[in-house]
Amino acid sequence: RIPLRNRLLGRNETLGKLKLGMKATDATALIGKPDSKGKDTEWAATGEWVQEWKFKPQGLKINMASVSKGGAKTVSSITAEAPCKLATARGIHLGSTIAEVTKAYRSVQDKEQSEPGKTFVAGSVYGGVIFTFTGGKVSQIFIGAAAE
Repeated sequence: RIPLRNRLLGRNETLGKLKLGMKATDATALIGKPDSKGKDTEWAATGEWVQEWKFKPQGLKINMASVSKGGAKTVSSITAEAPCKLATARGIHLGSTIAEVTKAYRSVQDKEQSEPGKTFVAGSVYGGVIFTFTGGKVSQIFIGAAAE
């Protein structure tokens, strides 16, 4: 069993002011219009219609979900890569060290899903934050459910 605080971490986490469940209109008000929008695809695991929006200058990929095809979208996952400058609610950003991530998220680490030196899972893969490391520093931040 995954502790409740770990399951809820993704819902409470932020990247800058972006957060899961945020309306697409609020997200674009914060970071601007996407450079591209992928195909609106039904995800069998969730029953939602999901579209990947890319914000290249901001280093962000955001999956937007709706209950119906073409419906009003909300943020269902956030992926940050270079040149993203945003930080998590606990102050972690691209370039943070493994030690900094461990200090900030130790209490909610999923040790079974984390891979030392490669990935650190805070919360759970069902709704949390996954930090990916390259050369001992954060190279990607993912917020959301990586597994259903």
